[in-house]
Amino acid sequence: MTESPELPPYARAAHRIETPRLILRSLQVDDAAAFTQVYSNPLNSPFGGAVGNKRTEAEQRANIEKQALSTARGENAWLVVILKPDQVGASSNESDLKQLRVHDGFVIGSAGFNMFHVVPESATLLSDIGALIDYRFHRRALAMETLQAVIEYGFSVLGVTVFTLETNAENVPFRALMERLGVPIEKITEGGRGHGEEGDEASYRFGLDEWKVMKQNLIANSKWYL
Repeated sequence: MTESPELPPYARAAHRIETPRLILRSLQVDDAAAFTQVYSNPLNSPFGGAVGNKRTEAEQRANIEKQALSTARGENAWLVVILKPDQVGASSNESDLKQLRVHDGFVIGSAGFNMFHVVPESATLLSDIGALIDYRFHRRALAMETLQAVIEYGFSVLGVTVFTLETNAENVPFRALMERLGVPIEKITEGGRGHGEEGDEASYRFGLDEWKVMKQNLIANSKWYL
């Protein structure tokens, strides 16, 4: 009888992270309707990069089922970002909220670990991460809180060694978010139409020691939301 290979510690049936205002957890099939409302809205991905944002609700249901399998195998860990009910705020539109309601709050975005990759020579565990917050909930530092939670969870719970992030070079809001976090840009890879044109990519990379310094600065500047 052939034994099943031992799964890595970041291979889990589901992930869950809780912050003061948010719940970040693995997607469930019942999230499909609300998730599709957010993820398919073109105003939430004006610079591209949201893979699968053309899927219908039925297609998202099927994809969520596939994601559960890849999460359990430790290939990745996609998360839905849920705003806790007591954090909605008076400025939120009631009809919007009804469409975004799930059992534990309101779906306002997605985040998580796009991949896990172990470098055999050094046993370094790399993970590429990202976050998307619905435009209706911008200017509340929710993207900052989301990324802080994902990074902390990755380093302290999953054992990630190095994080990478990529975005369209023209995505000024995301690049500003990285600057506020204290993550220095590693490089800009030029696309076929020259620097600054669509297709150019801004890349970021940092390890635990660098993150500790960033975290201290965030705390000192009252920008730590966990």
